[in-house]
Amino acid sequence: MSHFIVGECHVKVASVEPLGAPGALDNALSMLSHYRRDKTMRYRFDRGKWLSAGAGLLLDNMLREHGLRERDMHYVEGEHGKPALAEHPELHFNLSHSDTLVACAMGNKPVGVDVQHLVKLRQGLVRYTMSDEEIAKLETMGSSQEKSLFFTQLWTLKESYVKATGTGLSHEFPAFDIDPSGLVTPLKPLTPPASFRLFTMDNAVVAVAILD
Repeated sequence: MSHFIVGECHVKVASVEPLGAPGALDNALSMLSHYRRDKTMRYRFDRGKWLSAGAGLLLDNMLREHGLRERDMHYVEGEHGKPALAEHPELHFNLSHSDTLVACAMGNKPVGVDVQHLVKLRQGLVRYTMSDEEIAKLETMGSSQEKSLFFTQLWTLKESYVKATGTGLSHEFPAFDIDPSGLVTPLKPLTPPASFRLFTMDNAVVAVAILD
């Protein structure tokens, strides 16, 4: 498990591969809320179930630090489906998963997190998600690995922001500049404003957006 801290926000990332062991998924579900169990069992394939249950376990791990358990939580959902803890509105959280990884962010402000394994560039996706300025910077890069990392960083940043706002894909994707040190700067003022952090793991990127 990896643990990152951004101000008052904590982010944890873990692999769900252990949930593929015999009996592991059933054991995990026994520790989770009805809400998470129902969500998990809607997935048709095992990988989706592992990711859903793994996200619940990671949330439970972070709630334990506040003397709480996920299995005792009741949820409310925003207009676009973003869940919140009904009895603990002071705790903001967000979940994400990609391939074999799950991520959970928790803090005292609205937060969005996105984890992605490096994305293979597809022209349609580039045009859909990237601004002209971002595409121009992408085209100056030489190697396919460098381009893939840059695109994945931008994609996770955009996803983390729309998840923090709770508007999902109904929100226009913002544009960002990422300098070599990893500093993230929105190219235009955001409404609502947010601060961002990027973390690079082996073949994966994690982005966090915290509303100011």
